[in-house]
Amino acid sequence: MNETVQEQLLRESRERYESLVHCLPDGVVVYSDHQILFANEAALKLLGASDRMEVEGRPLLDFVHEDYLDMVTSDKIRKFIEYGKASQPTYRKIIRLDGQLITAEVRSIPIVYDGKRSVQLIIRDMSPWIRVEETLTEKDVLYKSLMENVVAGVFVEQNDEIVYANPYLLSMFGYRQEELRGMKLTDFVYEKDLYVQEHPKRSTSLTDRKQFLFKIKGKRKDGGLLQLEGNFTPIVFNGGEALLGTIQEVTQKREKEQILLQNAKLYQRMLRYIPEPLFITYEGELLYVNRYALELIGAPDETHLIGRNIYEYIHEDDRDRVRNALNRTYAMDEPAFFREARVVLAEDRILEVEGSNIRIDHYMGKSVVLSIIRDLTERKRSEERMLRSEKLSVIGQLAAGVAHEIRNPLTALKGFTQLLRAKYKDDSAYFDIMAGELDRINLIVNEFMTLAKPHWTPFRHLEFGGILQSVLSVLETQATLLNVEIECRIQEGLPAVYCNENQLKQVLLNIIKNAIEAMPDGGRVTIQVREAAYIAGPQLQISIQDEGPGMPEEIIRRLGEPFVTTKEKGTGLGLMVSTRIIETHQGTLHIRRGEVRGTIVEITLPLPNDDRAVQADDACGIARESAPCAP
Repeated sequence: MNETVQEQLLRESRERYESLVHCLPDGVVVYSDHQILFANEAALKLLGASDRMEVEGRPLLDFVHEDYLDMVTSDKIRKFIEYGKASQPTYRKIIRLDGQLITAEVRSIPIVYDGKRSVQLIIRDMSPWIRVEETLTEKDVLYKSLMENVVAGVFVEQNDEIVYANPYLLSMFGYRQEELRGMKLTDFVYEKDLYVQEHPKRSTSLTDRKQFLFKIKGKRKDGGLLQLEGNFTPIVFNGGEALLGTIQEVTQKREKEQILLQNAKLYQRMLRYIPEPLFITYEGELLYVNRYALELIGAPDETHLIGRNIYEYIHEDDRDRVRNALNRTYAMDEPAFFREARVVLAEDRILEVEGSNIRIDHYMGKSVVLSIIRDLTERKRSEERMLRSEKLSVIGQLAAGVAHEIRNPLTALKGFTQLLRAKYKDDSAYFDIMAGELDRINLIVNEFMTLAKPHWTPFRHLEFGGILQSVLSVLETQATLLNVEIECRIQEGLPAVYCNENQLKQVLLNIIKNAIEAMPDGGRVTIQVREAAYIAGPQLQISIQDEGPGMPEEIIRRLGEPFVTTKEKGTGLGLMVSTRIIETHQGTLHIRRGEVRGTIVEITLPLPNDDRAVQADDACGIARESAPCAP
């Protein structure tokens, strides 16, 4: 009975032992006489077995690599058991059932198992740790190779000293590795840039891992300076705080950037000051305008135009044509021919222009259209003046051949009309009509003669104010009778004008008289005289404006042609004569409608360029302080 209890206790103890051993994460193998007596679950998995029967009872040597067979001889096992102490962990190669080799840490312990003197092996698979170590070693080699061969300077600073610098950085600054001992980072920095050397690791937690960019001048061993860019990163090195930095030499890059920046500024300045309006658009949206474009549109600055649609400023009848032209430009590499269009300005003013387009690639990352606009106003005026001059020449040739032939019979008709008036006194009314018409014919012939062969008189330098005052004194009576007020403002200190006094008086007389007669119910004639700066030089600008009903645009365009006039008995030749006189003085005469009502006649006459102070930006003519002049 006692033996049965003892056996039961032994069996229960063995079962508890095996249960505990099976739960261990390390493999446990018990062998005796070179045969495996026991293997736990971890050992089975390590040896590649799915069942205990595949391992227990098999020779231990089936799982021992040939390199270690001499270590498991019977004699050595016997001596180990007799020694009675566990061995130190050692690395061994073990052969799995599938033939795969694994490296394991093995520890041997002498025990008694089932009454036999046996050896218990504690086996731990070290393959994952070995792979980790190999990986770390590989990474160390890789990182070292990267640091040694990277095309950038790399350094580590710790405790205010350089503890590592790669070959590229040494070559960049001209030092050898042994010369770095005791050197500080500030030794590599140009004195004036030392302020960048405040260590970020002193003000930032290392866990933030922030980068701090810098741009400085570096100092070589030979004293030469380098343009450098790089960054700092706080790191932990050998258990302490350190600073990892990378540096690139950018001397050539900076020089190229400076050249590009200078070129960009030059091109921007060229675009801005090209003496013609220039627009850059993308799908109709305005991206850039130069100063002359601002003047053309009448905008105070770029903010009033950038981002707006360019078609807002194109006359509605021309928009489709302009849109098609811009769209065609995207498919062309050459600039398009100049085409005319109409631009709508403030207060619905319409300006005739011509424009040429060209595609520009890579402008702000886009393909855009650059358009150059030319104001055709002056060209149209020049063409009109040329056409008018040709008409005057034709009329002059006609007048030269006809006027004398008309005058002779005209004198006879006038004389016989006077004789008949004396004979037939009862019909004097008819003779008055005939005499009036004959006088009108004589007036027309005289004007024709003036066009054909104007009287030559010498030019002199005269004060324009005196000429204007003499004309106003002649017209004062007529202005008073028609209840017309003449307001005159003439700039003080005007230089003398090189002119023919009588001819200039004739022009002023014709134009001011027309202005007075345009207001039969009374009104005001405003005369302004001032000096203005133009590209061609200083000009005398004379503006004469009435408050009459004004004239239609179609009449204004034809003014200066023979017999085109708004007066009931006018011939239109007076304006032709006036235009010819102004052109003889190398000036211009232009007529336009007033912004509200009336007609404005603008005359410009050249002034001597005596290097007096004239504002260069006064391209439109800015008046100086003016003083009134009496009619």
